[in-house]
Amino acid sequence: GPGKDLEFCIVRPGGLNVEPPTGVVNVIEGQAGSIPRADVADFCLGAVLDADFPYIGKAPCISSLGGTSWTKDRSAAARGAMAD
Repeated sequence: GPGKDLEFCIVRPGGLNVEPPTGVVNVIEGQAGSIPRADVADFCLGAVLDADFPYIGKAPCISSLGGTSWTKDRSAAARGAMAD
C-alpha cells in the first residue's frame, strides 16, 4: 500500500533530562537510563541526514548509559572541511 517504501526510525529515548549534551548515544537492549534532550535531537538528525545511518527501519532504545555506543563524528573531515 501507500507508504510501504518509506524509510523510518522510531527513536525510543530513556528518561529525558536537560543536562548538557554528551555527544554519545548508546543503543540499549532492554530498559534505558536517562539521556540529554540535545543528544536525542542529534540522534534524530543523524537518522535524517546520515546516508549510512545504521538504525533505519528499526526502533532503537537510546540512553547515555550502557549499550552499544553510536557517536556522531563532529570532526572537520566529517563535515567536509579541509584540514588546516
